Amino acid sequence: MKSKPGSEDDYFAIDPRFELMTSRPRGGSFLGLLQSFGHTDLLLQQSILPVVAFMEGGNTARCIGTAFVVSCSGYVITASHVLMDPHDSGYARLTQLPQGRAFEANLNIGVIVPVNPASGREEAKFLPFERARYWGEWKQSPLLHERDRFEMFTDIAVCKVAELPDGMVHQPLNLSLRTFADGEITYTIGYAEMEDFPIDIAADGRLSTPSLKRELFVSVGETVQSYPQNHLLKDVPTPGPCFNYRAKVPGKMSGAPIFGGDGAVVRGVVSRSFSGERDAYGAMLTSVMGLPVTEGRSLFDFMNDSQEGMPRVDI
Repeated sequence: MKSKPGSEDDYFAIDPRFELMTSRPRGGSFLGLLQSFGHTDLLLQQSILPVVAFMEGGNTARCIGTAFVVSCSGYVITASHVLMDPHDSGYARLTQLPQGRAFEANLNIGVIVPVNPASGREEAKFLPFERARYWGEWKQSPLLHERDRFEMFTDIAVCKVAELPDGMVHQPLNLSLRTFADGEITYTIGYAEMEDFPIDIAADGRLSTPSLKRELFVSVGETVQSYPQNHLLKDVPTPGPCFNYRAKVPGKMSGAPIFGGDGAVVRGVVSRSFSGERDAYGAMLTSVMGLPVTEGRSLFDFMNDSQEGMPRVDI
């Protein structure tokens, strides 16, 4: 992995130029391990995806966060509050259904996936979320001028997108349930500064937007403190088991994977940060691994189901 010239040491965009990298990781570090994969930027853009939203008939797509792939079949993880952005920002309405609430049909929300990245062409495809699962409950405000709010049990959501065409498969990241130790270095990778963009989407979902710029940023910082019992003790406002770490994490990195210094495995999900400060919180994966995602099946079940193509979790 290589930063662009002139970048900060602890916050930088990955240099997208193709380079031949060593086939032998340098040491046991996270950065050294990533070097063994070859073209790092190309690899990561297949697994770490921007989350976008736009209204049917609209001409602009909003980048509202980051997601990452966890199965070859198209399951991805992001932050719950990323999915709530259309409601919280007021550009899409929720309707009441017998089984819960859903956004109006003219909202499109999903991820942008590179198409045939091995060719080196700048092509991408919009894949809408076919279904999404996040955990919490709605709280009705006693004030007429305030909208109902969603109180999350954990700031992690699991979503499903369509499988890729032509026999291609999604590229999942490995997960780990290990807790971050105080002082341990974290690496967050996401679309920190991706701007809203004009959309031109073909019938097959392909994007033809010359101005679309997908640039991955890396933010490095040390863990301050972990709160594995936060769902019970409520030590900090971040919902569910979480950890505090000292890093610059802009809002569009919400939902991004957080890696540890022990290797290229995801150990957390960006939950919240404070603008302009090196102060952020990540949600722990332990909070959702056993929860039902679809038809009573959990991520642990997907891991044991060869049809989903989900790597085994490092415990």
